[in-house]
Amino acid sequence: MVQPADEGAPTRVVLVRHGVTDFTVGGKLDGRGGADPSLNGDGLRQVAAAAAGVRRLIGDNPATIVTSSLRRAMETGAAIAGELGVSAQVDADWDEQNFGDWDDESLADLTASHPEDLQRFREDPHYARPDGETHLDLEARVLVAFERAVARGGTVVVASHRKPIMTVLANVLGIPHQRIWRLATSPASLTSVEVWKDGGISVAFVNDTSHLR
Repeated sequence: MVQPADEGAPTRVVLVRHGVTDFTVGGKLDGRGGADPSLNGDGLRQVAAAAAGVRRLIGDNPATIVTSSLRRAMETGAAIAGELGVSAQVDADWDEQNFGDWDDESLADLTASHPEDLQRFREDPHYARPDGETHLDLEARVLVAFERAVARGGTVVVASHRKPIMTVLANVLGIPHQRIWRLATSPASLTSVEVWKDGGISVAFVNDTSHLR
């Protein structure tokens, strides 16, 4: 006998990209091995708005807040936690990719000086810079972190980074690595994924920035 689909309440994982830093504005890579910049003034305003957006989204429902270990995500998570009156928990597996010797470099400079390497980085999930991570390294830890978030149940808000959020979406939607760059994940944006106990999963929305307008 075929069992009916689970129609109970899903676990909702709300993925929040951090607000802007001076590195974001300057188009610089800022992975887990880099300078670890803080939010700038605009970034702080963005995450305050994102926190209010999360509040409107979840209402009075209880939520768990998880952040990466990088400063800009922790500041983003702290703003959301403060809005909700809870404490944030750090999970370093949500950190941005380690870009190795490219951390702190600008994409414009890399496009001019290392166009073939940059193209390989975008297309080859096995490629890593010296002292850095491959996309597969990133994917392995992020998907474990996502599983931990889902296991918490209820609503889980995760303050993270562009590539980890793209990685979750690519895994859920079956998008190959070469095409993940087509997924928009703007600073201070909200993305929501819902997971049911029977394994059913749905992307409710992606890259919501309505709270910033």
